[in-house]
Amino acid sequence: MARDRLSDAAHRGDWTGVLAAVEEAPNLINARRVGGRSGWAPLHQAAWHNAPIEVVERLLAAGAWRTLLSADGERPLDLATRLGREALLPLLEPAPLHPARESDLRALQHFLHALIRVRTEEFGVTAPLVLPQVSVLTELSDPALGFTVPGMYGGFSILLERGQDGPQLTVRSHCRIVGYSGRTHRITPDDCTVVESGW
Repeated sequence: MARDRLSDAAHRGDWTGVLAAVEEAPNLINARRVGGRSGWAPLHQAAWHNAPIEVVERLLAAGAWRTLLSADGERPLDLATRLGREALLPLLEPAPLHPARESDLRALQHFLHALIRVRTEEFGVTAPLVLPQVSVLTELSDPALGFTVPGMYGGFSILLERGQDGPQLTVRSHCRIVGYSGRTHRITPDDCTVVESGW
């Protein structure tokens, strides 16, 4: 499996293997091993191994997320800071294109994860899921993510927007094999509301 090969190469600090795997499957640049304990993506491993600056620059150019949290809640920057990787700190410092307060992002993520769990249970999904992190949307020029769910025959599209009172998410979800299963939710730091259903 391509994800496991990438994770294995990053774990070993095999940057030639990592960069080749990312070139072959660019969508895996932020992949974490499903069921893995650390929740580290290649950029976390680069911080751990004190990878050459050129490697970190290439990972970032390929779309590695600086704000992605590990299972312990560490960004690559936090890991590099803890380990004294001074040369990497300027590269790993997050530079959000859509800044938002951390407390708002945490609240949005809380509601998003609850929504995903409820919707996937409706369709009998039992596979373990690595749920999306809202903070990474702040890094994207187009602050949108797709989250495909195995066994759901569909998934979620997640868009970060600026509402009247602060950041909000518009989340569309559906199952291709269940007619009119589509729903659109609006998530704010205060609540999650259905705004459209039956599409």
